[in-house]
Amino acid sequence: MDEKLFAAIESLHAPSDWVHLATVLKDGSPHVTPMMMGVDAPYLLFSLTGKQKVRNLERDPRACVAISKPTVMAHVIVWGQIEIRTDDEAQKMWEGMIVRAFGDAGLGQRSRTLSRDGTMLGVFTPERHRIYGIES
Repeated sequence: MDEKLFAAIESLHAPSDWVHLATVLKDGSPHVTPMMMGVDAPYLLFSLTGKQKVRNLERDPRACVAISKPTVMAHVIVWGQIEIRTDDEAQKMWEGMIVRAFGDAGLGQRSRTLSRDGTMLGVFTPERHRIYGIES
């Protein structure tokens, strides 16, 4: 991940903050959902539990995430592709994301095994980005 992008995300985003993730619906229109996001450079991570977003990503892996803070105009927009994963490495990445956001106790409350029928990990690979209002 680009160093400026990583620094900009870190300046705006805490592990338990919400972002807006957009995927592409079958008709080509956007499907935008508020979600929690983890960072495991060079990737952005999303816990995927909804059926619509997963269907969208299986058909078209392109996505866009908007990262901002309330009452601040500074923001980061990142475009890229999301790979849906449930493998052992993805499980470790998902657990790390949950621990960073909620601590070890939080993982205990949210513990689950990734599966195609339940929670999956969306591994977002940034391809381009826009940083607005953040000093570099």
